[in-house]
Amino acid sequence: MRKQLLAGAVEVDITPPVGAGFDGYSARQGTSLGVLDPLLAQLLLLKCGEDQIVLISMDLLGVSLDFTQRVRAGIEQAIGVPTHCTMVTCSHTHSGAGGFLPHIPGIHTAPDPDLQRMVERKLVGAAIWAQECLQPARLGVGKGEVEGIGLNRNDPESGVVDHDVVVLRVDDASGQPIAVVMNYGCHPTVLGYQNLFFSADYPGAARAALRSIYPHTVFLYTNGASGDISTRFTRRGQSYDEVERMGRILAGEVLKEMQLIVMQDTVRLGAHVTEVEPKFRCFPSSDEAQRELERLQAELEALKAAGATHGEIRRATTRVEGAMGQAMMAKQLDNVKPRSSQVQLLQIGDLALVGWPGEAFTRTVMEIKQQSKYPYTAVVSYANDYLGYFPDAVSIAEGTYEALISPYGADAAEELRDVALRLLKED
Repeated sequence: MRKQLLAGAVEVDITPPVGAGFDGYSARQGTSLGVLDPLLAQLLLLKCGEDQIVLISMDLLGVSLDFTQRVRAGIEQAIGVPTHCTMVTCSHTHSGAGGFLPHIPGIHTAPDPDLQRMVERKLVGAAIWAQECLQPARLGVGKGEVEGIGLNRNDPESGVVDHDVVVLRVDDASGQPIAVVMNYGCHPTVLGYQNLFFSADYPGAARAALRSIYPHTVFLYTNGASGDISTRFTRRGQSYDEVERMGRILAGEVLKEMQLIVMQDTVRLGAHVTEVEPKFRCFPSSDEAQRELERLQAELEALKAAGATHGEIRRATTRVEGAMGQAMMAKQLDNVKPRSSQVQLLQIGDLALVGWPGEAFTRTVMEIKQQSKYPYTAVVSYANDYLGYFPDAVSIAEGTYEALISPYGADAAEELRDVALRLLKED
């Protein structure tokens, strides 16, 4: 007998009190002065027979695996969803609350246990609430393309970029959407380090635009191939008006795909988690790292003196910042053991969601998509944990900011990719 799919979705506010700190920009000075738009968390609960999964999306830069494990345990105790069946994701907004990140080599982080406990309780409460809202449902998946938001951060003209937006639509018995999950890869960095107001950046603006049409629907944003993709070369400024403009671009494509999706009467739910322990790369000596930093600083000054374009100066500036981080890590990581983490797979009908514990790069994501057996595959960056950038071999050879600031070499990304592909093949 066919098992009935049940679905429930809720949204809760996780904005901390004004005065709390941020994560996202090392150059930012000061704590929050207000709220441009609320930081929110969405939770989708799906149940089919004995199978249950939970997908959570939050307007935060990232969270630690310890935080995720506490949330998973709380949800299992409250509503019985096994811990490996809950995925906790973050949008990676650079205007979100600080206090959730684990220790990251070369980056100062300051945990806020009180704020973490508050959000944990809200997420467990959201799971209880979603269970109370469970109702018969159908779902379907579609895919579109987004232009005008993300481009390669280091080569906007010919650098690789994944324009895909994958859309999961979950409807009630009358055909009205209960929840919509979107997966699109790009750093939410429209607002810069000068901004001292909390904001979900363009993902929040996209949700708000969609809610104006579907006010009773919960919209979840998950980030995709974003490690080397940002709004650096597409934004027309760094104002909140620009946040809303870019949000409407994403919302427009999601809205179109929502109308094209073919709904399914029968679906399969599944979840798997594999432990991973990416190894740190071999760092240059302290003297070599310092010489590299000085070389890049000289290049930056030469570009400024020659009247180079804003884009050229911005790329050179980020390389200097990366070299500074590399020099710091070369000193800090002696005798430091890499931290273990997880790669996760959630199967929702024709859709495979691959949870990635940090910043996934475009080439890696496209390899996973191309080799997946599923009709639709989305890699979800910033899922369950945050270990930093996982650069590919090309980025490392080019000496990009992302490669310099990362404690990992190309073998780490390749290891995570191979784990993901095994999960996709074994399921």
